[in-house]
Amino acid sequence: MPHPDRLESILRALIFGTIALIAVGLILFLKKSSDVPLSPEHAARRDSLSRIATPDTTAAPELTPALHLDDNSAADDDSLATDTRIPSDAGYEDGYFAGLEDGVTGDERLSYDETSQFPTAAQRRNYAEAYRRGYAQGYEDGQAGK
Repeated sequence: MPHPDRLESILRALIFGTIALIAVGLILFLKKSSDVPLSPEHAARRDSLSRIATPDTTAAPELTPALHLDDNSAADDDSLATDTRIPSDAGYEDGYFAGLEDGVTGDERLSYDETSQFPTAAQRRNYAEAYRRGYAQGYEDGQAGK
């Protein structure tokens, strides 16, 4: 006669196995009894055929020339290269952030660059002066850990 603890373990294993088999059987029964296809590609094909409308994309001949843009219709000035900030503000901001980065790393004038793309010499000069002030303040703040 097996020990009562061993008998209890065997009984628990049998109950667990029975419940697992019932669960698998129930899942298979529900899958077979529903009208939903078992594979996703069949469902996608059926849904795409019945639910998606395909628009008429043909253009009338009289509208065709209007659809083509001229090759020479590019904008004159590049909005990415044009700085819309005031030169002194732009110089101070750019200098401050370059100085801050250099101050944190401890490499003075590593990323120092006071050149600009402003159109006039006066604007470039204002930018460079503000860049120097901003760089000095940013470098000081970077070393202080701000």
